Amino acid sequence: MKTALGLATAIAAFALVGCGHLDLASQGDPMRVLTGQVDLGDAIALPADTTVTVRILDSTAVGMPPQVLGSQTIQNPGVAPVSFRIEYRAEDDVLIKGLNIDARVSFGGKVQYYNTSSYAVTLGSASESHRISVSPVGR
Repeated sequence: MKTALGLATAIAAFALVGCGHLDLASQGDPMRVLTGQVDLGDAIALPADTTVTVRILDSTAVGMPPQVLGSQTIQNPGVAPVSFRIEYRAEDDVLIKGLNIDARVSFGGKVQYYNTSSYAVTLGSASESHRISVSPVGR
């Protein structure tokens, strides 16, 4: 009996040592797509010169400006809310820390709306649709 138990322990230990090179952490595909809508509060017709810009930012590097991982610029979107779709690359370990979404609506030659609240993309929310509320500049 002791010999069988010793043999089983030795086999189990050998099997675990043999698997030491495996990365047991599950890594997802780093190519991602963020979808959602930029919401101005009301369904309104936007001027013909409107530009909506949505960016995904990695702000985790201390002392460095945020890195833009992906963006979409939509010219003359017509009516708000404005749908967006951004392809970007982010490894799981970056998404665990979280990324930020930045949205701006410009017309008349200047930014008229932007998001004052923080919107995060995390590993848990990367595949969800995001609704980004923007506020008028000066409020």
